[in-house]
Amino acid sequence: MSVIVDQFERLTAFAAGVNRLDSLADVLKAPLLKPSGMTTIDVTEDSQLAWRNVTLLTPNYQRTLVRDLSAMVQSGEGLVIVGHSGSGKSSILRAIAGLWNAGTGQIIRPHLTQMMFLPQRPYMVLGSLRSQLLYPKIDGNISEERMRQVLEQVNLADLPERVEGFDAELDWANVLSLGEQQRLAFARLLLTKPPYAILDEATSALDLANEKRLYQLLKAGQTTFVSVGHRASLLQYHEYVLKLDGDANWQWMPVQDYVAELDAFA
Repeated sequence: MSVIVDQFERLTAFAAGVNRLDSLADVLKAPLLKPSGMTTIDVTEDSQLAWRNVTLLTPNYQRTLVRDLSAMVQSGEGLVIVGHSGSGKSSILRAIAGLWNAGTGQIIRPHLTQMMFLPQRPYMVLGSLRSQLLYPKIDGNISEERMRQVLEQVNLADLPERVEGFDAELDWANVLSLGEQQRLAFARLLLTKPPYAILDEATSALDLANEKRLYQLLKAGQTTFVSVGHRASLLQYHEYVLKLDGDANWQWMPVQDYVAELDAFA
């Protein structure tokens, strides 16, 4: 009984994980049927990121998230998507990735190999610290010296020594705090150097100083990025704002105009 009591939290998390996997297995077994007469968003690969008359719906076609969105992110610029919870911010990122495609219009984006997606809770692979840093290109040939430089840039310089080297294999999701995991994800980004980065609450667990440092590194590398977040501090690192109101309406504006709008209502 004491073992059950001591491990209750882990057992609960394990049971929840099994339930989620069971639900996923059921979905994968079922045929993916599109309702009769319903359309999907066309995705075109190009060297830019743009939306042309995009109307995005939930996968069951029961709710319109964004209506007739037309906009473009210029190379080297930053876009932050804002709006209250449930307004469709993360859904737009899923549409970019091709995970959600219910709707109409056209999304133009680079090939997915030219983009890197950073979620709020980064994926921690099974394996060594080296594998964590090189993900998703685990077989990449990057020197330990370069990896140490990047770890120092994201304020994780002591990590190799703390875990006894780059070949240490640990349960990284439990060994590292969420803030450390987010900084490790940025280290992957800096090592991979993709032309485009999609950041979904990717700095939510960081203090403002670390957040500023990471976004400055992104801008210095000329990465084009799209962010989703609730913090007002994110605005200063982006040139444009896409504001969603939750009723499928949207506004595209320079950051300065959005800041002025916030000040007017303060």
